[in-house]
Amino acid sequence: MSAARETIPGSDPADRVAGVPRAARADVPVVSLEGVHKSFGDNEVLRGVDLSVAAGQALVIIGRSGSGKSTLLRCINLLEPIDDGRILLEGDEITRRGADVSRVRQRIGMVFQQFNLFPHLTAMDNVTLAVRKIRKVPRAEAETRARVSLASVGLEEKAAHYPHQLSGGQQQRVAIARALMMEPHVMLFDEVTSALDPELVGEVLIVMRDLARSGMTMLVVTHEMQFAREVGDRLVFMDEGKIVEEGAPVDVLDRPRDERTRTFLRRTLQLPDSLEELEINDEGGVA
Repeated sequence: MSAARETIPGSDPADRVAGVPRAARADVPVVSLEGVHKSFGDNEVLRGVDLSVAAGQALVIIGRSGSGKSTLLRCINLLEPIDDGRILLEGDEITRRGADVSRVRQRIGMVFQQFNLFPHLTAMDNVTLAVRKIRKVPRAEAETRARVSLASVGLEEKAAHYPHQLSGGQQQRVAIARALMMEPHVMLFDEVTSALDPELVGEVLIVMRDLARSGMTMLVVTHEMQFAREVGDRLVFMDEGKIVEEGAPVDVLDRPRDERTRTFLRRTLQLPDSLEELEINDEGGVA
């Protein structure tokens, strides 16, 4: 007789809507950060960040390199310990002493800039490995689910291919399918298109757009401003470890209130006449 598998919140079909897990309670944010600080040595990367993300919301985070965006996601997924403050997942403090890190990570999907696929495994095996090893799902059941997951990212016919047989965009879509197999309550995307050739970016963004439309709660760190504008429900601009400005994407991108936001958008050529206004300063940077 096989051992009973532990039930993970959201894995019951009754707790899911259109394949996306419901939040534990509709009035509780899926992710909440309260006064979060994080330093690496003397470098304070996060400086008292307060943030909440509601169920089904797509939050897009922008900012220059080194502003703390990726560290914020890594802290949410408990890949980095925080120094102060707290992080809650569906109302449960996951940064408390004694929190079950493995169980928390089963409720959080994360996709990185690098695909991190096992080169010796097929797409099918890459997608099914975690649920077979962690959830103890039988191979046949896992592969049935994986075909659905791969189909959702347009790669069902590539199930038997190895990573070296796939383009960068296809590998990243396999990584997304792998994360979705764990039936996460929230998805974290950390600059997932930045390592791709320009012509491959669109196919990954389409998958992310469709995932957002399905109701998945998402935090997306990206430099793809068109995605932020069209898909994001809220946009956050970070600078020097703090949230400088947030609001509806169209408001932040077209009518930024803070000078630091305006400077960033001008340097990334997002504001009208940006290129005409820019010049190289005495230090060799852009002003």
